[in-house]
Amino acid sequence: MTGPDPDQNPGPDEARSEKDTPPDSSAEREHDPYGTDDVQRLRSVLEHDVRRFNSSGSSGSVYFDEQVRAESLVGRDQFIINLNDSAATRPSWRRFSDRETAELDAVFVPPSGAAEAQRQLRRQRVLVVYGPGRTGKHFYARALAAAVTSTGGECRLLAPGTDPDALSSDDIARDCAYVIAAGTTYVPSAFHLSRISRLLAERHAHLVIVVDASFQVFEELREWMVEQKVTGDRREMLLRHLQLRLSTRQLAKEPRRAEDLVALPELADWLASEPSPAEIAHAARALVQGLDDGRSVADCLAQVGARAADDARALLGRTEASWELATAIAFFGGLAYSTVLGLEDSLADLTHEAAGHDKPRSRSFLTVTRSQRLDLVLASTVSSVVATPYGSSPAETVDFIGAGLADALIDVLWKEYDTPALLLRWLSGLARHPVEAVRRRAAVSLGRLSLLDFTQIAEGVLQEWALSPDPRDRWAAALAVSVAVRDPVVAPHAMGLVESWGTGGNRYRRMTAALAWGVGISPLQPVVGLRGLRRLLRTNDPGLYSAVQAGLVTTFTGGLEPLVLDAIGTWLPDTTDDARDNLLAVFLRLCLVRGAKGRPDANSWPTVLWMFDRSLGHGDSRDTSRTASARRTHDDITDLWRAALDARATRPTALRVLTTWIRWADERGEFREALLDLLDFLAEGETAVRRLEHHIGRLAQDRKRPSHTAGEAWRELSALLEK
Repeated sequence: MTGPDPDQNPGPDEARSEKDTPPDSSAEREHDPYGTDDVQRLRSVLEHDVRRFNSSGSSGSVYFDEQVRAESLVGRDQFIINLNDSAATRPSWRRFSDRETAELDAVFVPPSGAAEAQRQLRRQRVLVVYGPGRTGKHFYARALAAAVTSTGGECRLLAPGTDPDALSSDDIARDCAYVIAAGTTYVPSAFHLSRISRLLAERHAHLVIVVDASFQVFEELREWMVEQKVTGDRREMLLRHLQLRLSTRQLAKEPRRAEDLVALPELADWLASEPSPAEIAHAARALVQGLDDGRSVADCLAQVGARAADDARALLGRTEASWELATAIAFFGGLAYSTVLGLEDSLADLTHEAAGHDKPRSRSFLTVTRSQRLDLVLASTVSSVVATPYGSSPAETVDFIGAGLADALIDVLWKEYDTPALLLRWLSGLARHPVEAVRRRAAVSLGRLSLLDFTQIAEGVLQEWALSPDPRDRWAAALAVSVAVRDPVVAPHAMGLVESWGTGGNRYRRMTAALAWGVGISPLQPVVGLRGLRRLLRTNDPGLYSAVQAGLVTTFTGGLEPLVLDAIGTWLPDTTDDARDNLLAVFLRLCLVRGAKGRPDANSWPTVLWMFDRSLGHGDSRDTSRTASARRTHDDITDLWRAALDARATRPTALRVLTTWIRWADERGEFREALLDLLDFLAEGETAVRRLEHHIGRLAQDRKRPSHTAGEAWRELSALLEK
């Protein structure tokens, strides 16, 4: 899928000006490269791309299915928020679920001094866990917090970027235990720790702060700190992870399955290499999944970081192997072989040019076979199906044999060779590649590299993309940010960069900020992301409307449907006419999204209509919080529909969407009753009834294609008018 022609947008000289914004004509009307259906698909493929670069288990010793969510998320679909941004942003957090707490208890192997650390935390209310990397201090901190959580309280993980010194009593809930991964820049002081301790004591709460061992420890801080120097018993840790992840059925057949696996010579040798707790957790997952799929223990362990890094160094040290091909597979593995071959060729051209050669690069095609070249870089091809502009097409896709090799090879290339400048030039140039999958993967790859050097990626690539008149570049910047904000250390810097785009005077940067808030930040911190979109909407710049639309649609399709509808309903009264029409247009665009979660017929139900149907009482009525949330969702949907039908600018679109829903209901009758219920609520007032009766009557009496659903609604509306 290709984006709009960049020649139809303002020129680059105008785009580079911070004071002069480009003319309204094309910027206001540009079509982003992702429509509503494309955004829904983008969600799933983007997660697949990100997981490709997260294979080493670096996300923690226990795998959490959900990322950090905002404090305003209560349960699954009840939101208590201030979407008008009238209050200061408070720290975000996510509660450890009962399942996650059970995992912590099941796999935690207490290091020496754990009991004393727990007593110290109970006594002082705050504890700093510090130490070098690969020792499991983050997992240790979570386990300590879970152990001291009071009855009736919660264990909570604070969002990346939270400053421990800035916490106030309003940020701390009673009887809760908090964990902060403070990153490498935080330097604790005894004064601030004493202040936090008093706040925690007032709330009967606890706080564990994780800091890096790079700062100097003063004597006055030792009473507040616990040092995590070495990892606990690795064999016992792996055994517990295996016991947790093996299914009950597997253990019933082989009660000693986990013990037998740990006793294997291959695993004993691997444990002797001193893997980190995160790598041990990842190894357990790889073993349980891989052995069931028929893979060997060696293949499963090859997915884990330490082993993969050695393989990457050996691969790059082979003079007969093409490092350009290995690099192309590392970043773009899983795509069609022909596509990856073209990307290898472009990287080889850049390498040839950077080496200062004047003559064109020679190309040899018949010296070695394809299988020989791939064997040298530990890769292979498989028959698969790839998406093309013309539909799904059979193709040979290429990837490494070991799943962890791609991530390891990228780290080795960036850290141990002088290739960063060349890689940035190559990847940044692929943002306008004709293949959408290549553009998307290039953006995700740069986001992955930003975890290694955010400043270089931001200044060298992201700032240029944010200033670009081509929407493909701006989407690439947003996708790169969506990877950067997943890292606790990099996230504050990434969000600061997006904030600078949104507050600057350049329209293209503000467009990029809108996409970044919606695509990158809202899935992890939805209230923060929506507040960013709200601030952009308040600029009353029509040129930003399409970008804000894309951000809201992306957030909606990311599983935050009630929150987005609540946001639109909250913002609507406090906007100008143009912004109001734009918000209603966003709502109508959302009404065409199908695929409601939790329904067996998810592909046929419009998500908004399914939410309305559930709001009428089809959920669990005994759940009072869900009932309150359902009432709010019901009011949001009916109020927005009425506003869209009343507004002259959006009425034609609203009637077209209504027609689409009716035709869908004719084809699939599952949601016909829900649609008729909605029409009953919209038929409020004589004007609204007459408008609906006229429009729906035309569908019911259509000579070529009379609508059964419209016929039922028309009879009810006609009866109302007769009264």
